[in-house]
Amino acid sequence: MKQSIVKWGLLAALSTSAMPAFAVRWYEVELIAFSQKDASTIKEDFSIETPPLPTEKRLDLLTQGYNNVGHQSCLSGDPSYDPRSVTEQFTRAQSSWYCDDDIDYVRRYDILPVVPVSEPLEHMQSMYLLAPEQLKFESIRKKLERKGHTAILHTGWRFPDQSKKRAPNVVVYGGKKYVEPASYIYNESSNDNFISLLSNEPKPSIRTGGDTLWELDGTMKIHIRHYLYVTSNFDYRYMSDSGELESARMSQFTRVYSGDIHYLDHPKMGIIFQIRKYKH
Repeated sequence: MKQSIVKWGLLAALSTSAMPAFAVRWYEVELIAFSQKDASTIKEDFSIETPPLPTEKRLDLLTQGYNNVGHQSCLSGDPSYDPRSVTEQFTRAQSSWYCDDDIDYVRRYDILPVVPVSEPLEHMQSMYLLAPEQLKFESIRKKLERKGHTAILHTGWRFPDQSKKRAPNVVVYGGKKYVEPASYIYNESSNDNFISLLSNEPKPSIRTGGDTLWELDGTMKIHIRHYLYVTSNFDYRYMSDSGELESARMSQFTRVYSGDIHYLDHPKMGIIFQIRKYKH
């Protein structure tokens, strides 16, 4: 009898040691980011210098979701996603094209899709993007749009119970494409001839800047320590009345409860989000 008890004790210990991967609690977060209806009329000064957005432990789930939308559009024959060169499009106008799922469709967007696309998954192995059919806030998004707000992004992802140290900064971006103002330097050519030296024509210049920027750019980190904590850092970019590209920062650290709908407010933009338990 004693030997049997010891045997079952060992089995219980072994099964317990094999359980951590399944014992971790999982959650899903859904969010809608939108621009404020009268944001263009706000004269508040947002020019205060802000620190860079978090660069450590960044996890980008959205880029593949945006690329999936582009791939689907290419397969449906949308000419905006024709992967052929301009020459090929002109000389082979009637020919079909091959839609490679490895193409960087994001660079083709002037405005990113509001809802990135992913396959509907149900596993608890690694963090992943929610598929459109797994989102529950469509009615909220439509209500916001009816009230004159412009939806920038509607998405979500599933994630495990993680400490503040282990939780990644999930990359959140969307909306309109902007190009950072470029600087130019003179191209000092060594083969200038006498005619070019007398000419008033400016020398060719080399573009040294001009990175692509998006209307919304930031990160969202969710960690758990008895409660759920959300650390968000977002830049909202817009064109000023003078035609300058400007940016407003929204940074918040919030303790939240699963199941509650929360709202992050800013004069230029807003974010509605909810964290829900997943399979527990």
